[in-house]
Amino acid sequence: MTSLPLNRREFLGTLAASGMALSLGKYAAAERITSGQAQSIRYAAEAAHLTQACNTLFWDGNSRMYRAPVLSSETVSSDALHDRGYTLWPTLIALQTLIEAEKHNPGSHKDQIAMVYDGLSQYFNENLQCYTAWVYFPGNNDAYYDDNSWVVIALVEASLACRKTDPQRVAQYLNRAQTVMDNFLVKGYDNSENPGGMRWGYDPAKPNTSDRGTSSTAGSALAALMLAHAGVNAQYYTQWGLSVLTWLTSRLQDSDDLIMDALEGPNFRVRRTKWTYNTGVPMRAYAEHYRLTKSKESLASAVKLARAALNPNGAMFDQTVNDPGKRFFWDSSYFVHYLVDGLIQVAEVTTDVQLSSDIYNVIASNVNYAQTYLRDPADGFYWRNWRLYTIGDAQLDIWRSWTAQTIQPEFDASERSQEKRFQTLPVKDRPLVKTLLANAGAARLLWLASKIPPTRFKKVQGEI
Repeated sequence: MTSLPLNRREFLGTLAASGMALSLGKYAAAERITSGQAQSIRYAAEAAHLTQACNTLFWDGNSRMYRAPVLSSETVSSDALHDRGYTLWPTLIALQTLIEAEKHNPGSHKDQIAMVYDGLSQYFNENLQCYTAWVYFPGNNDAYYDDNSWVVIALVEASLACRKTDPQRVAQYLNRAQTVMDNFLVKGYDNSENPGGMRWGYDPAKPNTSDRGTSSTAGSALAALMLAHAGVNAQYYTQWGLSVLTWLTSRLQDSDDLIMDALEGPNFRVRRTKWTYNTGVPMRAYAEHYRLTKSKESLASAVKLARAALNPNGAMFDQTVNDPGKRFFWDSSYFVHYLVDGLIQVAEVTTDVQLSSDIYNVIASNVNYAQTYLRDPADGFYWRNWRLYTIGDAQLDIWRSWTAQTIQPEFDASERSQEKRFQTLPVKDRPLVKTLLANAGAARLLWLASKIPPTRFKKVQGEI
């Protein structure tokens, strides 16, 4: 996994092999490509390959939605047209992956972005002015504030990415983002301070919807700040986003400076789990607030979160590994990309050169780990879990080998087929499957890593 210099011919060969179409730009006339440039190129090439593979395998033009080959996690058993269709959240991560691809190569994915956006109309609840977790039908009020915060974030990012390449769509994306924010998200915020925060879900008949989740609270804060960034009711949403963030850090930031998962209703006791996104999303939100206001306090808050997230002895890393030098992020690709997003935003705004260097190297190390161990060479798709001992026997053996430790497997049912005929079998005997959530998360992660300035890579990065 050493990055070596490429000459111009080798560089062009790397792009051609990936099927990636992009402007050669500053590299076109280069005779030698540095190791850092090669690393960025490889990340972008893998991101482009995986983005295309996801859309080839999972997108179904007939139903205008993402569908899986077999019933698996985040899919729904439904009518013939929608059977095995994906719920809203993985669809939104897939959309964000297309948006990152469009940012990287303007014009390349604008049509796919529009196609997914149009398909999302099936999930829209006109009465609530928001998106439901599954295809809307009369009486379907199963809507979530975290899902809809990511709708707003994705649509604002789509409007910014497509300003020049698809200007007719820009107003459509931005108007829908504002509609969801004004008419749904803002109404989900509890101003009472008893306990305060954003509800997780709308429908009280569904379990846990009264939780004040970090996902919904941090996501809504970031959504508001993104709208402000796009010029939508900027003063109000800048202030509102900060107030939501302030509640979050006052109630759910732990003594190690990482963010816990939720206040659980009805008694609102703290759920102390620390997913990577719990810290990554507020980190990005504070960075966005700093960009809007130049608030030193917001920059300090973002930096504090970043420093805590980089601690190999902290909760962002897999503490079952004895050697701190062999620890990587602990949860899953569909969460890790949120943390990497936040870290990159901090690296871009901080004046602390050492901190930004540490951020870039931790990201590169984890991305290289994912490419080495989470990518299945049989088909090029990625597994969900960062912890190899939760996937399958082959991955468990690899983990034991490179850690020189023994551990009992904790095989995750979400890596396996959900078809009824397999549900009576032990988890370890159910067929492993690839999911949109895992692979869209991995593809977005790779696109984000390709943004690391080439001069900031170490000569050798991520060897295990």
